[in-house]
Amino acid sequence: MDRTKTTLPQRVTAVLHARQYLVFFSIALYALDVALPIVSAWMYRSGGVEELLDNTWGPLADAVAARSALIAALFVAYLLVMTWLRAGYIRSLVGPFHLRPASTRQFLSLLGFELILEAVAALGVGGIAVSGQDALAVNAVVFALLAFYFVVLYADYIIVISDTGPLRGILLSWNTVRATLLPSVAILLIVTLLGDLAAGLLSDSVTGDIVHALPMLLVQCVLMGAVVFAADVTLVVLYLNAVERGRVRPQGGGTKGGGSEPEKTGPSR
Repeated sequence: MDRTKTTLPQRVTAVLHARQYLVFFSIALYALDVALPIVSAWMYRSGGVEELLDNTWGPLADAVAARSALIAALFVAYLLVMTWLRAGYIRSLVGPFHLRPASTRQFLSLLGFELILEAVAALGVGGIAVSGQDALAVNAVVFALLAFYFVVLYADYIIVISDTGPLRGILLSWNTVRATLLPSVAILLIVTLLGDLAAGLLSDSVTGDIVHALPMLLVQCVLMGAVVFAADVTLVVLYLNAVERGRVRPQGGGTKGGGSEPEKTGPSR
């Protein structure tokens, strides 16, 4: 099929169909992202599951606040495992199934970006804590975080697909956001709102200990993992389409590290 005659929705649908098995990969990554903040919160503050769900700061923020080497070690292990698997997941979106990055360079580049994300999230937690009951200040911090995540929306995909460093990936992400403004805004808002809704419903419906909370946690991970998978596919297709149209120019003008993998994201033939 001639890709130039394929609309973006058709292309996204084709990739979703061709890579539908990766939804389980996405669910596993989302579950890891949900579990680690709960574990680090328990290590820092203990308490019941309702309290932990309402006060998940993230492992880096918990490690700093608690000054705990154990939580810091947990954060490092999480960051390494998540980066490794995230690289394999993104590679799998544009080519054959992978569980690992293509190279040490790719791993370190994505690791640097993930560390930036965690540091910004920890700073956001600190800003909210300092703001206290000042609703205006809290909203300003939340808005600043949302703006940052909007700028870096495509960065991890770009780092893996186009074999760039983290700073170059962030720059190209901003270029891609500007080239695909409306769908990028829509995807970020939809995923954010659904994530907040799922977290709110979970917090309201969970009582008792962690064992009783597991079924609802599992439901949240399955549903949101599927939502994130659809968003990932859409964002990858938007980025590749922007590159093909010359609206975004990756370093070197091509897609290194993934080889010819991006060519496999078109409609099934």
